[in-house]
Amino acid sequence: MGLSAEQTPTPALAAGFQQSWQALTDALLPLPGDQRRHYATLLLARLIAVGALQQRGYLGGDEWYLHNQFGQSQQRELNRFFAQVFQPLCQQGFTLPAEEWPPLLHQRLGALPFVPTGPFRFTELDQRWGHLPLPDAAFEPALNWLADLAAVAPEGLDGGLGVLLEQVVNGYGGPGVATPAPLLASLCDRTIHATLLDRAAALTGRRHRDTDELLQDLAPAEAGALLAELGQLTLLDPACGSGRLLVAALHQLLDLAQRLRAIALPSGDKAVPSWAHLPPAGSSLSPSVGLYQHLANHALYGLDLWPPAVELTRLRLWLVGVQHTRRPSELASLPDLTLTVLQGNALVGLVRVDDERFDQVPARRGAKAKTPASETLLQGNLLQPLIADSYQSVLAERQVRLEHYRSQTQLLAEVGNVPAYAQADFLRDRLDELNAIAHSKLTHLLWSECSQQLSLRVPDPNGSRPTRPLSQADIEVAQPFHWGFYFHHRLRDQGGFDIVLSHFPSGVVEASKAEFVERYASLFEQKNVAPSTFLHNQQSVLTIDPDLTQAWAEYRGQVAWVSQYLRRCDAYPHSSQGGEGQSRLYWSRLFLERSLQLLRPDGRCAVLLDPFWAQRNSAPLRHWLQQQTDLATVIDLSNHQGLWAHAPGRTTLCALWLHHRGPTRACPYRAYAKPDNALTPTALGDVLQRLIDPAK
Repeated sequence: MGLSAEQTPTPALAAGFQQSWQALTDALLPLPGDQRRHYATLLLARLIAVGALQQRGYLGGDEWYLHNQFGQSQQRELNRFFAQVFQPLCQQGFTLPAEEWPPLLHQRLGALPFVPTGPFRFTELDQRWGHLPLPDAAFEPALNWLADLAAVAPEGLDGGLGVLLEQVVNGYGGPGVATPAPLLASLCDRTIHATLLDRAAALTGRRHRDTDELLQDLAPAEAGALLAELGQLTLLDPACGSGRLLVAALHQLLDLAQRLRAIALPSGDKAVPSWAHLPPAGSSLSPSVGLYQHLANHALYGLDLWPPAVELTRLRLWLVGVQHTRRPSELASLPDLTLTVLQGNALVGLVRVDDERFDQVPARRGAKAKTPASETLLQGNLLQPLIADSYQSVLAERQVRLEHYRSQTQLLAEVGNVPAYAQADFLRDRLDELNAIAHSKLTHLLWSECSQQLSLRVPDPNGSRPTRPLSQADIEVAQPFHWGFYFHHRLRDQGGFDIVLSHFPSGVVEASKAEFVERYASLFEQKNVAPSTFLHNQQSVLTIDPDLTQAWAEYRGQVAWVSQYLRRCDAYPHSSQGGEGQSRLYWSRLFLERSLQLLRPDGRCAVLLDPFWAQRNSAPLRHWLQQQTDLATVIDLSNHQGLWAHAPGRTTLCALWLHHRGPTRACPYRAYAKPDNALTPTALGDVLQRLIDPAK
């Protein structure tokens, strides 16, 4: 089965998505501003997921199931579609075995597949806001848009979402650029394929020019061994956005796995890893679901700070799995992507954790001699409720729970009975509990480091002094992600990830009006100030309204202490000291430095970021990269010839490929950033082929 190629979204399709998103967001007015867009995205993701299932014929063969349910709901009673159809469909119909449905649900929803993981999983947002009455009008734009999307992507909705969602997510904080197809392919080719060639050379003792030559030369036993190596690769996108790079990487990994398996099969099942075995002869099971399940569960990892981006990445990866199924029962085997696509701040958090510090968390600053009982857990051992008395035991317990949960959900997929389903939920709750307790303690350690060792303080517009002490609540607002806990074994035992593939955030570390508007949306509504008014007339609004002025000062204070943390901590020495007169921090440079901390020695990295090579203030970063890595190519690209159709002509991006071994032998820099030498989309692929030899 071949997946459909990505479609370039028409203006009408892009506008339809925005209208659908906005209609759901507007209907969720009671929610706080920062949760409103998140829940609207989750609901829209579920609508897309149902659309994909009906397009596959998995909803009773009705390719218009969702639209028909909407029409029948309106005939019964207006404005009850969300409460009587969509919520029961998502929270009971898909996620409970049919034996547990109320009788009315059978009659109303019909036969449905069991989908215990994926977009329908019950969340904290559902618990807090799922009871809200939403009008039918909130769903009409999305239903119309889904019909249009199905028309342009008849082989699978995901084929029409890749470019569109990348434009949407990137457009939230800057130009809505989507990676041109040749560049997207090149980012993956020169990392995934090059890594496979490295592994093949180590296994066979032969170096091949490219993967096509390699696959033609492999013996069946060698192909089986190389397939096992492929199954152990790990790829990280620390700023995953819409997930387009992860999806492209998944397609390439699946293609390579299928080709290697085909070569290895003549040697029998023993030559093929268990996760890559074919279904029994005569079975109607999909031959590629097992490959997808393993790679999505163990090879691909993503992180993003913006919750809507995380939802969209999980959706897109899940849709790839749906496309690889042949019958509805296989949906239960799709992995839980909340374990691999995570939400948090990639730049703020602990990459290495000191066991002794974790086991003996210092007392809070200024604590009284007699500590209240409620504060006792913040000192000494936080893990008594879980009978874990050291950091190493916490890590071991988490690994056991994680593997137990994964194996239990796999058993559920195979057996499909209620006890297995209930057990999987119980195990997931216990895993979440352990994560939450460890996260709290690690965040306390980070607060101790920031306040005591780095002497960070927060601007205080209300206090008697210009600044106040940093609190643990301030750390939580920054949403730290503790790499050293969640990926402890990967970082300690394997030295990091094999591949980093990403499109880093652009711009400088400073207060963002768009982020402020979303975070304080409720205050804007209370003051009857349109967000667009603030975006275009910031000073006037702040002059008139003291409450918005106060909120803006508080928000800027949060940004200020994070900026100071990025400058003072020892994680970014080459991005925060740019030479003469540098006063700005650039997100993309910080992400590049963080990525190399997470990349194993001899690993490969391919990223898109703001141009930096030719700028004087990048000298420390540039020299460090040349000493520590083998830079294949650094290429500046401009939009003068329309590489990004909906972005301004002055838009520029840098594409960078490196091998985490050094030093760089020759200058890798090329520039196609002026009107007279800018590349067209057609010429881009040819230039990339000439600049980078995938066999190196």
